[in-house]
This record gives sequence, C-alpha cells and structure tokens, in this order.
Amino acid sequence: MDAVAGISFSRPEALILLAVLLPLAVYVSRHSIALLRRAARRAALALRIVLTLLLVLALSGVGIVRASEHLSVVFLLDRSDSVGADQQALQADYVRSALGEMGQNDGAGVIVFGADALVDRPVLSEKTAPDLASAPTTTYSNLADAIRMGLAVSPADTARRLVLLSDGLENTGSAENAARLAAAYGVPVDVVPLSTQGGPEVWINSLKAPSPVRENERISLQLGISSSTDTTATLILLMDGAPLNTQAVSLVRGNNTFVQQVPPSGKGFHTYVVQVIPGAGADTRTENNRYSAFSYVLGKPRILIVEGHEGEAGPLKSALDASLDADVIAVGDMPADVKALVNYDGIVLVNVPASSMTSKVMAGLQVAVRDLGKGLIVVGGDESYAAGGYARTPLEEMLPISLELPSKIDIPSVAMVMVLDRSGSMEASHSFSGGVTKIELAKEAAYQAVAQLGPKDYAGVVTFDDAANWVLQLQPVTNLDTFRSAIGGIRSGGGTDIYSGLSPAVEALVTSNAKRKHIILLTDGVSAGGDYAGLIKKMGENDITLSTVAVGADSDTRLLESLAAQGKGRYYFTEDGGGLAQIFAHETHLAARSYIIERTFTPERTSPSPITEGIGGLPALQGYIGTSPKPNGQVVLVSDSGDPLLAQWQYGLGRVVSWTSDAKGQWAKDWVAWDEFPRFWSQAVRWSTGAEASNILQPRVELEGSTGHITVDATAPDGSYLNDLTAGATVVAPGLVTSIVQLRQTSAGRYEGEFPAVQEGAYLVQIQAEGAGTGKLTQLLGAVVPYSPEYLGVESDDGLLARLAQLTGGRVLTPEQTSAPFEHNLDAVKTTTDLSPLLLLLAVLLLPFDIGVRRLSFTRADARRAMGVVRRKLGLGAIPVPAMPHASTPEIAAMFTARERIREEIQPETVAPPPMPKPQPGNPNLPSWAQDVQLGGRMGRSSPSTPAPAPLPESTADAGETLAARLRRAREGK
Repeated sequence: MDAVAGISFSRPEALILLAVLLPLAVYVSRHSIALLRRAARRAALALRIVLTLLLVLALSGVGIVRASEHLSVVFLLDRSDSVGADQQALQADYVRSALGEMGQNDGAGVIVFGADALVDRPVLSEKTAPDLASAPTTTYSNLADAIRMGLAVSPADTARRLVLLSDGLENTGSAENAARLAAAYGVPVDVVPLSTQGGPEVWINSLKAPSPVRENERISLQLGISSSTDTTATLILLMDGAPLNTQAVSLVRGNNTFVQQVPPSGKGFHTYVVQVIPGAGADTRTENNRYSAFSYVLGKPRILIVEGHEGEAGPLKSALDASLDADVIAVGDMPADVKALVNYDGIVLVNVPASSMTSKVMAGLQVAVRDLGKGLIVVGGDESYAAGGYARTPLEEMLPISLELPSKIDIPSVAMVMVLDRSGSMEASHSFSGGVTKIELAKEAAYQAVAQLGPKDYAGVVTFDDAANWVLQLQPVTNLDTFRSAIGGIRSGGGTDIYSGLSPAVEALVTSNAKRKHIILLTDGVSAGGDYAGLIKKMGENDITLSTVAVGADSDTRLLESLAAQGKGRYYFTEDGGGLAQIFAHETHLAARSYIIERTFTPERTSPSPITEGIGGLPALQGYIGTSPKPNGQVVLVSDSGDPLLAQWQYGLGRVVSWTSDAKGQWAKDWVAWDEFPRFWSQAVRWSTGAEASNILQPRVELEGSTGHITVDATAPDGSYLNDLTAGATVVAPGLVTSIVQLRQTSAGRYEGEFPAVQEGAYLVQIQAEGAGTGKLTQLLGAVVPYSPEYLGVESDDGLLARLAQLTGGRVLTPEQTSAPFEHNLDAVKTTTDLSPLLLLLAVLLLPFDIGVRRLSFTRADARRAMGVVRRKLGLGAIPVPAMPHASTPEIAAMFTARERIREEIQPETVAPPPMPKPQPGNPNLPSWAQDVQLGGRMGRSSPSTPAPAPLPESTADAGETLAARLRRAREGK
C-alpha cells in the first residue's frame, strides 16, 4: 500500500476565493433564511459553507500525494548481429535470474532491439521468464530506440530503472541523447557490458571515387582496408560488373590504404566494386569484404530509344545521330533497374505498348523522370497511348495529355467476345501477382476491357473447362453493372478444351452486324484437338480477328501463337497474369481502333515552344492517336480538328514531350523526308533533357554510420560563391523509395543536408538549386551503402556504456549481479490523485439537501411520526416512551401524570372525531339562502346542500385538542 505523503494543489491561487466566497455565503444565507426555525437556519448555513468549500477546493486542483513503493525494471537486450550466440544466451540467463529476485510490489518488462526495438514482454509482476519471441532487424544496433521504448513502456507512477545488456557498438541513432532524456525523467540506466571479442578480421572500410568527372578522364580509386593481424590478401576490382584488375597485397595490423587506377570511361554512371579475399585463417566475417562506389562521367547528351517493334526507331535515330549519342533497344530489353536509366539524359518511347512493359519497368521509368530529372519523349503509333493500353499506368500519369477521346470523333461499332479458361489450374496464384489467383486477374482484365467499350459496341464472355458456357451472350454494352456482376460470378474448375470455348464465340460474331469483330482467347493449359482450321476459315470469311494470351509456361504456346497469326491478331505471353489488364485493354483499343484517326491534314501551331523555334512551314501528316489536353499541359501543335499533336510539361524534376503521330513512314512519311526533321527531334530531345549544372555545382555524398551527408559547393564561372540559393536533393533509396532533403546554407557557397542510409545498396541523389540569375541547376550523383557498420571488425565499446550509466545516474553491473536491478535504492516516486472530480460529485449530491432545508419545514414531531411509521412497517412496535424526568414541583408532576394518562387513553384505532355542535338559528332578517351560508360557515360546510359529517367518537374529539387544552382539562378533573 502506498503511503500518503501530503496534499497538493495544482491551482493554489484558487484558494483565494475562500476569503471572498465564505463571508458572502454567510451573509446571503443569514438574510435568505431568517424566517426559518433555528435548527433549519443552522443546517442551511452549514450546507452552504460546505458547498462553497467543495467547489473552491475542486477549482484549486486539490490532490492526495502518495509515495509509491513499486519498482518497474525494463531489460533492454541487444540482439544485433555483433552480439554472438553465447552473449545472447548470457542475456537470457541474466534476465531469468534477475526475475527471481523481483519483489512483491515490483514489475519487469523485456525489450529486444537491433535496428529497431520491440516489446517482447510488457511490465508484469510475474517472475517467470518465457523464451524471447520477438525478432528485430539485426543488421544495425540502435541503442537510442531501445532506451526510448523502455521509457515508454515503464509505468510513470512507479520508480523506474532500465537495464541495458549490450556490446555498445552503436551504429545508428544517438544513445547519449536518449540517455539525457532518461535522466530528465529521473530514470537511471544500468548497463551490463557484453564482451564481443571475435576472431581475426579483415574488412574494407572505405572506397572513394571522384564524381563527377569528364569523359575520357582517368580517375583513381582510394581504397581503405583494416586488419586485426598481419596477413596477405587478394584484391579484385570490378567496373560495371566486369573484372578490371586483380592484385595481391600485404596487410599490416590496423589501417591500409591502396590506390587503384581506372581507365577512361564513357558518359554516365559507373559502378566500382572492390572485393578482398584474405589469407587462410585471417578473417571471420565475409559480409565486410566487399565495398562499392559510384562515379558519374559528364559528356555529350546520351539518349535511350526504346522501340515497340524492330526498325520503327530507325528514322528517329538517324535524325539524332548528328547531335547526340543514341542507343536503340527493343522494349523487351528495357532495364527495370533505375540505375541503368540514369546513364541516359533522356528516354524516347517509339510506339511502345504498355503491355510490353512490366510494372517494375514503368515504375523505374517514372522515378527516373519525376525524381531524377530525366527527360521523356513518347512517340505515337497504332500501339501507343490509349491504343497501347496506357490507361491507369504510370505512363498515363506522366503524359501532358489525357487519354480520353475528343467527343466529336465518330466511333465505329465493335463486337468483341472474350473466351476465358476457367479450368482448375486457373485457381493457382503467384507471388508476382501479390497472391491473387489467375482466374481473378482474368476476371478483372475482362471487365476492364468491357469498360473501354461504348454503348454502340457489343461484348460477350464465354468460359470453358471441359465444355463451354456463356457467361454473357453477345449484347450491347449499355449497363456495366450487368457485366461486372456476371463476370464476378465466374468460378474455376474442370479440364481444358480450348476449341469448345472458341467455337461458340465465332458463331456469335458471324451473325453480328458490327463493323469490327474481335475475339480475345486466354488460357493457361494444353487443350485437346479440334477443327481449328475450319474456325480460322470461317473467321476470315466474316472479318473476325483473334488474339491469344498464354498465361504461364504450361500453356500451349505453340497453338496459341499459331491461332493469333492465322487470326490476324496478336499473341501475348505473361508469366503469372500480372499484366492481363493492360493486354485486354490494349486489345480492346486495337479492335475498336476508336483512338486511331487516319486522314491527311497539316498541323497547326497553338503556342510557342523551344521545340519548334526557328522551324518554318510544317509538312502534312496522315494520322494520329486521339487524345485530349490536360489542364497544366502546354499544347504546341494540334490537328485540323484541334486535337493535341505535340504537347509538353514539367513532371516532377523531369520534362515530358508527347507526339501523338508516329515517326516512321506510316503517318509521318512527309515528316521523315522533311529537311527540318533532324532539327525538330534534336530540339525536342534537348528541351526534355534540360541543362546540367556543369561546374557550377560540386556535390558530394559521404556516409557516416547510417546517415548520408550531402555537401554542395556552388561557385559561379568567375569563381565567386553563389549564396542564398534554394537548394534541395531528391534521394532514391534501394527499392525506389524516394525522399526529399532540404539543403541549408552553412557557409559561403556551401549547402548541406542529411538523409537516412540504413538499407544496403545504391542511393541516387539528384541535386537541385535555383537562385536569382542562375536559373535551375541540377546535378546527379550517387552513393553506396556496401554493408552495415554492424559488421565492422571492432570490439565492444564499454566506454559508451559507461557514459550512458554516468549520464543517468546508473551503474555498470557485471553479469553476476543479478539482484542489483531490483534493489529499492531509488527515490520514491510521488504520485498525485486528483480529488477534484470527487469533490464536484459531493457538491452535486449535497445540492438537493441545501435546497430542501430552505424550502421544506421538517420538525421533530415529523421525524418522530416518520420513525413510528417505519417501526410499524418493520414490526418493531411503538416508539419507546422515555423515562419521566424528575418533577421539581407538585404542579409539574401533576402535568406529566396527566400527559401520560392522556397518551394511554388515546389510541389511533379508537379515536373518533368530536361531536358536531348543533346548528344555531340564523338571523331571521336575512334571506333563507344567506342564513344557510351563515350556518354553513359556522359549521364548517361549503354550501347549504353539503351534508353534515357523521359525529365523531368522543375519544377522537379529545385527540383533536391541543396538548395544553388536554392538560388543562385533566388538571380540572374533567
């Protein structure tokens, strides 16, 4: 039981009100209760004073202060990789033994930590120590989070102590700052140092590469290697993943420095990796034997051209070769790693369908443009924009134009049937799809395809396993809810018979009057035979096209590819169904060709742009993809119908250009032969890529522990410092996690900032600076976290642990001092229980009594009668008569005797009312009705017609007399 230590007031100034309110309450009460009996006046005054006291004390925040005798101990266990298995077993033994020493009023909790801190056991009074169940990230040691978590879980109304069992090898956070916080709360941190003396160790502690450098400039890498013993080792240097040099070296105990020469390299990012292979028996850990660095080489602008089909980018590459370097790749070879894209100043997509790009590729492209400032040009064609399935993809978000069709375009009708495999194998799911089954992906893709159609179009859905089943007969797309409901009810099960599903789809389209007829077939299995040749013939005779989609390697890819070729459609393959929605939408657009507008026209200018600057008359075009402008996009060229042809805008840090016609001989044959064709595209590329900061910005990134430090020196071409710039950095961490860092000016021309660098891997840093007269300056650089500092070959840091104990008033304990954590040697914690709510409740309860005393008359006789009623109800009889007091005179004695005789004579059961007096004659001079009224008033009647009450017994008449009258009559002997 906690001992009461005193009373406190949170608002003591409120007590001053007593000096005012108490006299006022007395004054008001004396005047408002003057007519009450003396006992009532006293009770009313007392209640008013008590109410005033209760209210004032509640306002003052009165509370009872108690000294707590409880002790809460939280054990902080370091489970990072630097703490070996033996030391972790020691931690468990220590906690188990300490809990055995825990007192009755004590509690204990356990927190395990590495890079993060987890509560394994809240503060409980149980002495049992179950096995640790929490698993923190072990690649870092964050003592600060553990201390803060310990403060959070320990009850503040008890004495508190933290016990830290660690090797002290902190590599993220600041344990000393957390210890100062604990000291401010009066919570000591006891430490139990864990010795971590591993075997011999060799580790790389640094690799520095200059960045940026000029193209064809030789650079030197500075390599730092530490060793715990004298030994030999082999160094292997790789550049961009290819071996560059191998060298045998001798290592001495301590730090060793080496310089590696790197031959000139081309423009872009280059990755350097150094690996050390120590001699036999000279190393324990392998995690710290590899280190990476980045170098960025400046040079002539370099562009990556991605073509949807082979040869489509030929005219464009020929136009750009004279002014910049351009690499052409197929869309299937487009890199998913954003680090590969940063080697280019810009990316050009030439008639690339979204279905040919994985979601990871599109996400990397978006990061490169939005966060790293790369340029993007999207060139149209019959498989691009809406016709290429860009809807609801990152591509749609990046474009300066909307994929919605202009309302004035006349859209031909289309009839489309989707033939979906619903066999049992479609119920399988893959991790690439987030655990969603293939049948669910197919259902969503089918609905999205229907949603692309208009009310003049027709759609139907056939499913098949061993046999076919119409989910929806071919019908107009007037109610999407009908399609959603029907498609959503598809269930998987059974075998695979492709022909059974394809045949009814063909028969339904043969009878359709739509201008365009198309089938999309999806399956993941191998089918039995069928008359496919007859179906293909019938399709050709009725202008029906067929596209096929193979899901997974188990599908009959040869048959599906052959059917698509003979059906004049397209063949798709997806590993797990993750891109089905894009494929179906793309097929819908191609089948409808509603977005493709083909006619001859001459583009018209709508606004000036650097892309068209200095260019004269424009040649004619034969077609484009219909789109609409976005609110913030700048439309530079339009068609004769006012639809966007060339549009541009700023997207994040990058710039995006949209060209809705093509760049080949289909729609832009006159443009390809045009003399200004190279200039037009060169200016488009240069505008999209922007300008580099060149020598104006000199940024660098240095890693210290788990923090990356960015330093940027800004100097003008004349060597003067550039001050008051608005500077920042966009950091792209491994996994494409983007963060923004504000750079603050710390000295003349210098700007600095920090970012967390906990995750291993490459970090890309895009520097931006802008100021008066400088324009927008950008510079790209990178940094690598090769491995966690947890794996550095260093011994335990007992000095840090001792400082933590000293800062908080804690102790340095040995593993044998298991009783020390629960020693009650801390100052008692005083807790205050606020009484204000209780006092207000009492005031509310007393208020009715205060009102009742002032408004109601309650005498002793009332009390006696009430008591009598209660006693009779309880069967206790009449109220006992008190003993007669001593009679000092015969007269007084006679009065008491008479009173008692009257009490004995008068019984409530036999009491009768006194006899009514006889009526007396009224005034004969008055009318009869007045005489009756007069007599009624004398007799106590309300009117002449009121009957006289029955005569009461004589005993009741006696009881109706006052006590004085009865005593007088008794004394006279009547």
